[in-house]
Amino acid sequence: MIRQWLLPGLAVAAFAGLVWHLVRTREVPEPRLPPVPPVRRVSLGIVAGSGVVEPRSESVQLAAEVPGIVTVVAVREGQKVDAGDVVLRLEDRWKLAELAVRQAALNAAEQDLARLRGLPRPEDLPSSAARVRRAEAALESQRDQLTRAEELQRQGVVTDQELVVRRKAFDTSKAELEEAEADDARLRAGAWERDEAIAAAAVQQAGAQVDLAQVEVDRLVVRAPCAGTILRVDVRPGEFVGTPAGKPLIVLGDTAELHVRVSIDEHDLPRFVAGAPATGFVRGDAEHPMGLEFVRVVPTVEPKRNLTGDSAERVDTRVLQVLYRVLTPAAGATAMPLFVGQQLDVQIEARPRAVAEDAAAVSGT
Repeated sequence: MIRQWLLPGLAVAAFAGLVWHLVRTREVPEPRLPPVPPVRRVSLGIVAGSGVVEPRSESVQLAAEVPGIVTVVAVREGQKVDAGDVVLRLEDRWKLAELAVRQAALNAAEQDLARLRGLPRPEDLPSSAARVRRAEAALESQRDQLTRAEELQRQGVVTDQELVVRRKAFDTSKAELEEAEADDARLRAGAWERDEAIAAAAVQQAGAQVDLAQVEVDRLVVRAPCAGTILRVDVRPGEFVGTPAGKPLIVLGDTAELHVRVSIDEHDLPRFVAGAPATGFVRGDAEHPMGLEFVRVVPTVEPKRNLTGDSAERVDTRVLQVLYRVLTPAAGATAMPLFVGQQLDVQIEARPRAVAEDAAAVSGT
């Protein structure tokens, strides 16, 4: 009888002692707070979205138009540039030599045209006039001899053959005078207009060749298309660069005013109101909100971009992109530094879900 109750009693007492010991020695863990408190919704009437900071001009990706060796990288990250400033230069010695050859050809064509337009040369006029006077004198001499021969022929002193020789000599001198006068008139008239037209066309052609060579030289220079700040430089002098698609060498953006591109889930679109103000929170700082002003809505709903960046990855979630302008903080307020590419948690004021459902029902009826 004693054994029948003793062993169970000892077992119950041992179990009770074990429970008592566990209760006394149990350590209660201290509550742990997250290192960065999450963003809390200020009200239920908001639409939450994820935003990315970008320049006002968006990111302008600059690349070389033609392949070549980089000789000069004229900018550095964070540098301010104006529109038209040189940011990158490729090897251009052979193109500059070709440009010099084309410019020399243009100079020769221009000089030839100027020579034609400068005719007649002043020093050529006296000699031409002298040739005319000499032809006139020769003609007068032959006329006098012909007159004497005709008189002597009537007296029977000169034969008919000699008279014919004198007449032929007179006709020859007359033709020589006409030739000299014609040459003098042509000389004084200057260049033929068609010769000038051909020379002018040659100048135009040579000028076009120079312009083409200049374009080839300019293609080796990358210039800033707009004023802004250099955000990234991914090239160094001495590197060979080609023209692969989607590989920018320099990224430029107008950071005088920052924008936030907010992605709104398609399920929240019925409650989204275009033009509504928004509040942004920098990731890691939920205590300092910043005001955002509506700019515009990108009128397309696109697949949500994943962090993998794989273009072949299938994405079922679609988002609407909305642009907001970061407002300048009020006087005395602490301005949070923002960087291009930084992520923000954005809360947009919106109509309540019940109101949106009622509006959808009314529009459906």
